[in-house]
Amino acid sequence: MAYYVEDQLAGPAIGPRRPSINEYFLSSYTMAIYDGCEFGCPYCDGWAVRLRPLNEVVRVPVDLPERVTDELGGLDRGDLVGITAFTDPYQPAEQSYRLTRQVLRAFAERGQPVLILTKSPVVLEDLATLERLHSASLAMVMFTLLTTDPHLAEKLEDRAPAPALRLDAIAALKRAGIPVGVAIVPLLPYVNDTDLLINTTLHAVADAGADFVVWDHLLIPDERHRSRINEMLARIGRYPPSYYRDLYHGRTLPDLTYRNERNQALLERCDALNLPVRAPHALYTGRLRPQNEASLLLKHTAFRDSVQGRANLARQGRELADRVYRNEATDIQLRASPLYETLRDILQRATRSGQQKP
Repeated sequence: MAYYVEDQLAGPAIGPRRPSINEYFLSSYTMAIYDGCEFGCPYCDGWAVRLRPLNEVVRVPVDLPERVTDELGGLDRGDLVGITAFTDPYQPAEQSYRLTRQVLRAFAERGQPVLILTKSPVVLEDLATLERLHSASLAMVMFTLLTTDPHLAEKLEDRAPAPALRLDAIAALKRAGIPVGVAIVPLLPYVNDTDLLINTTLHAVADAGADFVVWDHLLIPDERHRSRINEMLARIGRYPPSYYRDLYHGRTLPDLTYRNERNQALLERCDALNLPVRAPHALYTGRLRPQNEASLLLKHTAFRDSVQGRANLARQGRELADRVYRNEATDIQLRASPLYETLRDILQRATRSGQQKP
């Protein structure tokens, strides 16, 4: 069990506006509710950004709701805030402090779009607030789900809620009309990346009614994290350190050939299940700044282009997405995109609202 330390925020509650929109989480801003995470999943990037163990102490910024309320006044109501930074907003501390609930109520009062990334079905306790927020702008929930195998999940994340509980929560949110996605993050080589486990997980996600799925590969930023991953692998089974050494070659991400092959396999299986691999455009149409909406559409299309081998088209799409996000794209640049007509229609809303530059 973690120690809870009540504290005051030392800096802003909400991070600075991103220079490029986050295509996984649709976010222009990122924030965390708690500092530290009692779930303490060994693969989490959060271990790499602190000297002490991630799950040893959870700092509780008791002034967070008030600070968020003040800072929301300076945000565009078309910019989505992702509650996605390193710690779970519905970890056990939430049962005592309810900071996430208070923050969501502040978002609902303003009608500020939000996406929550969690492993916990406790998010359902705030369903009424999510429904109110979604009716005003956009409220979206994503569940991290590495596997549906309960025995493997216990070895990977023994302090987090069971996969079955997350799938039930996905179904409940779907019934309530709240957009819900799944993040297979990270994809762990030799662990949850096999064809069998991928098929099982994706079928369960589709059956639960998730609107979309995203995935990303295990990041190993330093030797401390590499040692932690090796310890995790030893608990799971007989995985010699050479397995990952040969795949990573000392880099932070696995070999590009491996990533491309797994990306293609996941995309093909998702397509066969009619399971979108990014948030579908229909979920956020008209709910974000037009520039954000257009940028996301370009990035999501570029991802599919990249996986299917259209590298130049993917690069052009991502570059145009960033120009659109910064409101710097010219009509000539937009016309070069195969999505021109859709982009033009989206951005015309910005012109009508006075957001587009003359």
